[in-house]
Amino acid sequence: MGELERAKVFQPRYGRRMIETRALTCLERCRRKLGLEEFPLPVPVEDWIEGPLGIRFGVTDLSHLGPDVLGATFVKEREILIDERVTHHEGRCRFTCAHELGHLTLHAKARDFFHETKAEGPGSPGKLEREADRFAAAFLVPLPLLERELGRLYDQHGMNRARCTLQLMESTPESEWLWRKRLLPLITRRFEVSLSTAVYRCCEIQPRISNAGPLLPQSMVDRLLNPTSKDAGLDSIEVVAGVPRRHDLFSAAEERIPGG
Repeated sequence: MGELERAKVFQPRYGRRMIETRALTCLERCRRKLGLEEFPLPVPVEDWIEGPLGIRFGVTDLSHLGPDVLGATFVKEREILIDERVTHHEGRCRFTCAHELGHLTLHAKARDFFHETKAEGPGSPGKLEREADRFAAAFLVPLPLLERELGRLYDQHGMNRARCTLQLMESTPESEWLWRKRLLPLITRRFEVSLSTAVYRCCEIQPRISNAGPLLPQSMVDRLLNPTSKDAGLDSIEVVAGVPRRHDLFSAAEERIPGG
């Protein structure tokens, strides 16, 4: 595969593109230094911080910095430390590592020290924290690789790429089914990120079409992160002619009517 190609179907939302470029440049630097032909998935963020990026990295007790501190970046020392408590949660650990790398990459001139707490994570308040979150999501889930994996998923399940992508942008049961049954499980498993990181990443990108909104609309976020007993209705959805569709008595009757 070599160098990461530009994504053809998706792009970062307006205002996110500089950070996306910085994350992809960082990834490409790692690939070249290691002489890799293909980008490994999941992205080995801990190994690449300490290896090709030449940053001191360690896991330790950070409680002396505060009871809720999970990660810290020391800019002048070029050092990233992760609290030992976060290592028990793989997705959060990887995001914390990439978040601190984001601070070191983007904000070296802003402050000498950064730290992440339990209260922070994807979508954190504060300009610098949001930028580090965006870098982390772009580094762990590179857009060209996400586009490639989504295409493979569509093909594997016999789904229409264009129509399903447009369906993802809607706030409908069919869209929710696509997210919960197909796309989010793929992202969390293939890229080894948490559900919240996968959701956050998809809210930050959009298709390359005129007047496009985010791939994942904000109105869907709470339903995806906090499923309820009402979700049982998703069982009535199946793929018909390559597109998810609710299958009930009315749709069944419609299929039997000539020209329906």
